[in-house]
Amino acid sequence: MKNLRIKYILIIFIGLALNIAMSGASFGQSDKEISLNARVMDSSTLMAGKTKISLWGIEKIEDDSAIFHLKIRQALENTIADKKILCAIKSKISTNYVKAQCVNSNEEDLSLFLLNQGYASADRNEIYRTIYEAPYLNAEENAQINGNGIWGNDKHIANSQGKNFLTGVFLLIIIFILSIGAISFYIMRGFSRVVDLQNQTADLAVKERIIKEKEKYIIAAILDAEIRSNKAKIEAYIIIYEEILLGFSESERALEYQKTGDIVQKQPALNRSVFDGNTNKLDLLGPRLASSIIHYYARIKTTPEYTEIKPDLSQSDAKKIIENVISNAKKLDKISDKLTESFIQHALIKNLE
Repeated sequence: MKNLRIKYILIIFIGLALNIAMSGASFGQSDKEISLNARVMDSSTLMAGKTKISLWGIEKIEDDSAIFHLKIRQALENTIADKKILCAIKSKISTNYVKAQCVNSNEEDLSLFLLNQGYASADRNEIYRTIYEAPYLNAEENAQINGNGIWGNDKHIANSQGKNFLTGVFLLIIIFILSIGAISFYIMRGFSRVVDLQNQTADLAVKERIIKEKEKYIIAAILDAEIRSNKAKIEAYIIIYEEILLGFSESERALEYQKTGDIVQKQPALNRSVFDGNTNKLDLLGPRLASSIIHYYARIKTTPEYTEIKPDLSQSDAKKIIENVISNAKKLDKISDKLTESFIQHALIKNLE
C-alpha cells in the first residue's frame, strides 16, 4: 500500500511537471500550477478568494444525507489543514470558476484522497486516457472493497433497508393474522347470534304451538259446553211442542188455538255468544270440524221467529205447523249430538257421559 502511494505521488509530480512546462500567466490559462490558500466549500469544491475550484477527475456523490456531506467537508478541511495547496488548472468554466487537480502540503492528491475514502466517484470522462485513469479507478475500487465512505454507507443502508423490509413484512404478517383473527371472531360472533336467534325463534315457535294447542282445547271445551246447553233447550222445546201435537189427536174437543188463537215459536231460543266471540280461532279445530260448527250455528238465530195460528185455521194446517217446528228441532238436536261426538273423537274433550 505504501509503494502504491509512492507510485501515485510520482505520477502526480510527473503531471505537475508537465503542467509547469505548459503553464501560463493567470487562473484563466489551462494547466497552470498555482499555490494558494483555499477553503472547503462543499464535498468536491474549494474557494480561493472569489474563485470557485471544482476538484478535477471526480464526481460529487449525490446523496441526500447532510451528515455524509459534512463528513466529506470535514475530511477535506482536515487534510488541507489551513495550509497552502498546489493546484493545476485543467479547465476554465467561467470567469470565477475553474476545474483543477490539487495536492495538499503533504503532496497528497485531494481527488485521490476523496476516492480512497469513498467520498467521491471517478469522473471517467475526465480521466479517460490520462495517466490518472488507472490510479483513480483503482482508488475507487479499493474504497468499494474496503467499504469506505459511500460504499460502507450503502451497505449500512442496504442492511437497514433489509432489516426495515423484514420488519415491515413481519408487521404486515402480524397485522394480517390479527385481522384474520378479528374477522373470524366477528364472523363466529355473528354465527353465534344467528344460532341464538334461530334457537329463540324455535323456542318461540314451540311456545306458540303449545299456546295454540292449549287454546284449541279451551275453545273446544267452551263450544262443547254451549252446544250441550243448546241441546238441553232443544230437547225441552221438542217436549213442549210434542205435548201440543198430542192435543190434535183428541178430535172431539176444541183446541186451545181455536178459541183465542196461538203463537208458535218456529225454533228454540239458543245461545251463540261463544261461537260469535271465537270465529277467528275455529281453524285451530281443523277444517272439517270448523265447517260443521259453522253450519250448526248458521241454523241458530239470535232472535227466534214466530208464526201465528189463527182460530179459523183448520186443524190439519195447524198440525202441520207444529209437526214442522218439531221436525226442525229434532234435526238440530241430531247435529248437536254429532258435534259433541266429534269433539270426543278429535280428543278435544273427554267423554262426559
